[in-house]
Amino acid sequence: MGRIPRIWRMGPLALLLLLALLQGLTEFLPVSSSGHLVLARELLPGGDSLPDDASIEVLLHLGTLLAVLLFYRREILALLLGLLGRGSEAGAQRRLLGLLILATLPAAAVGLGLEDRIEQAFSTPMVAAVCLLVTGTGLWWSRRLPGGAVSLTTLGVGAALLIGLAQAAAILPGISRSGATIVTGLALGLSIDAAAAFSFLLSIPAILGAAVLKLPDLAAAEPGAGAPDPTALLLAGATAFLVGFLALAMLLWLLRARRLSWFAPYCWLLGLVGLAAGLTA
Repeated sequence: MGRIPRIWRMGPLALLLLLALLQGLTEFLPVSSSGHLVLARELLPGGDSLPDDASIEVLLHLGTLLAVLLFYRREILALLLGLLGRGSEAGAQRRLLGLLILATLPAAAVGLGLEDRIEQAFSTPMVAAVCLLVTGTGLWWSRRLPGGAVSLTTLGVGAALLIGLAQAAAILPGISRSGATIVTGLALGLSIDAAAAFSFLLSIPAILGAAVLKLPDLAAAEPGAGAPDPTALLLAGATAFLVGFLALAMLLWLLRARRLSWFAPYCWLLGLVGLAAGLTA
């Protein structure tokens, strides 16, 4: 994609903070974060001044990872205590940990086994556009899913695996990870809180894995004059953390209010814009 001519340019700090804002919002809200950062770096005035290495993505991913860890700190502590055999529900927590590991396997297998095809999909805007239309349709359909009575401790193996398969599908650009996993959980009878908690606990290895996969690129990158200031990078990471934490809280509120479908028109609009751009290119 050719870059749009810049009439004005943003400074490096303003660019980093805007990218951090996008990362914090789109990592958790069901609108798919995969295309937002790429498009922002490509289209924003001054985006071409940002380095091509993975430093920015790693910091922003770690910021949103910390947001999940803080938001679900009680559930994570219960899992750790259960792993150590402590607590009144140690057995149930160990079982839940096993289900999270099981649900992580499909995405890991797809990410490692189809890496070249996934990279090709990320370079094909039409794929992202179509997937955004699919995401919007799933979110709109969620209006029919009020949530059931299945909790984290009563979740079955089959249901956990199906949610994991939904997460694997979300590797495609345009498929929202949070939207796919939460809607699948609701369709399988999970309560609203359980569907959200399982989705975001499942996001911990997914976000961490995305950051780790970029570390070799980061280590191989040579420092250059265009590299962002370390203080600016840390500020961007902190912004992604704060915005991500607030986005998590907002999404949970919208789920409880049965408003997940509010994001469908945005996904449809963005998908149609992408299709139009692809067909006229």
